[in-house]
Amino acid sequence: MKRMKTRYSHPCRSGIFSCFALLAFFLASLSVKGQQKEEIRVGILTDCQYCNCPPLGIRYYALSLAKLDSCITVFNALPLSSVFHLGDMIDRNISSLDSVLPRFQKFKAPVHLILGNHEYMLGKDFQPELLRRTGQKDLFYTYDLGSWRFIILDGNDLSFLASQTKEQRKERNRIVLDQYQQLQFTGMPWNGGIGRMQMNWLEQKLKEADTGNKNVIVMCHFPLVGRQTHILFNHSEVLALLTKHHSVKAYFCGHIHNGGYMEYNGIHLVNFQGMVNTKINAFSVVTLLPDSILIRGYGREPSRGLKIRK
Repeated sequence: MKRMKTRYSHPCRSGIFSCFALLAFFLASLSVKGQQKEEIRVGILTDCQYCNCPPLGIRYYALSLAKLDSCITVFNALPLSSVFHLGDMIDRNISSLDSVLPRFQKFKAPVHLILGNHEYMLGKDFQPELLRRTGQKDLFYTYDLGSWRFIILDGNDLSFLASQTKEQRKERNRIVLDQYQQLQFTGMPWNGGIGRMQMNWLEQKLKEADTGNKNVIVMCHFPLVGRQTHILFNHSEVLALLTKHHSVKAYFCGHIHNGGYMEYNGIHLVNFQGMVNTKINAFSVVTLLPDSILIRGYGREPSRGLKIRK
């Protein structure tokens, strides 16, 4: 009986080493569980740009519904926390929303629709209906998932297509003129910009993320780098602000259908490929880990493993 008691006694009674070993194992288990909880998975697609019309070059507008259906099937088979469409759901007709919006309602995960330039190409008379039907209460906002904060920007804040106040027109014209004087041709009517009020709001949200130890992914339809004719009016100002805040890990966008990638001062600038520009498909599942961003590309979208800066 004494041997039985000795054999099954509490580990701490059999030596300090056993006590420390058990404690180390317990802490390691907590760490693994914590990392598992921090694994967040979201779906990303952009530039579906559906229209019931013939192809134009490599833009296969009518095929976007079938490709969107395939994307829905893949996303719904996975445990996604959210789905983000990075802009340009439709190409030119308000009636195209009748085909696209019911499909977005089929995603099991919550869907965030970021508006692009093509939504506003419908004309100013249709913009109230566009905002109502897409449920856009706020065009720029934050959305938290665990230790990750998504900051959604309104790239049509300054625009030649979206309705503008007198102050917005004045700020837009000043930025575009300044860019032209520097021989930078970002002021194309299909681009947009971030206004002063939204810039101040963005800076405040980044400061909050810095102090709250949040990892930030900024999302917008328009790129910050790439072809000058297809980036934000005030891309350099926005990029300079992001690099000032250590919480910013990545910037996700669409607009340039061929996509692209660049690391800038530790920030991953990911331009996802447009779904409309392929006969195959293009969408991604993004897994967020404590130390990295893993992009699983489908169709022509490449997969990437991105280490995040500490």
